[in-house]
Amino acid sequence: MAPEDGRLSRGELPLRVAAEGRLAPEDLELPRYDPFLLIGAEPDRVRLWHWNGVDLDERNLGPGLHMVLNSGLEGEGRQMGAIEDAHMEARKAHFRPLFAAARRPVPRADDSGVEEAWGEWLPLAAGGGLARSDQASLLPMVNLDDGRVWGTTSVSLIGLARDGVRYDFAAVRAAGAEWTRVA
Repeated sequence: MAPEDGRLSRGELPLRVAAEGRLAPEDLELPRYDPFLLIGAEPDRVRLWHWNGVDLDERNLGPGLHMVLNSGLEGEGRQMGAIEDAHMEARKAHFRPLFAAARRPVPRADDSGVEEAWGEWLPLAAGGGLARSDQASLLPMVNLDDGRVWGTTSVSLIGLARDGVRYDFAAVRAAGAEWTRVA
């Protein structure tokens, strides 16, 4: 984590990528940011930036399925702690083959409903029926040994195509995910 005194908000980083199409480390005071993963997509490429607090890595992501976890692309770079790392490894082992086997959605920018847009991926993105306390849960809510709670409060599905964008968001509650069409 960046020192609290002088820490900069990571919120400006996606705006920079959207405006400039790049993340230029020479223009940033990286040690003042907490670690982050940032995905920037353009019609002809998708890039992933991973700042781990020491090094900034930039990668091009080719076509296909990519799992970006809190610890990085495909869970590499584990450094969050034994409990969190074990959960991310279990999540990848459980869900990656399910997403790979499911029919790939072709979300359209039209007015189709969330179920029609995302097909077989929607129940997986909504947790795949696992309890939030399950080690493999995609939407975890776990009590850590030191009294902290580690988990997620939302999930997003974003489809990019040359002719538009489909973006659906769900706040995760005890009763499940409630989807809202954003774009």
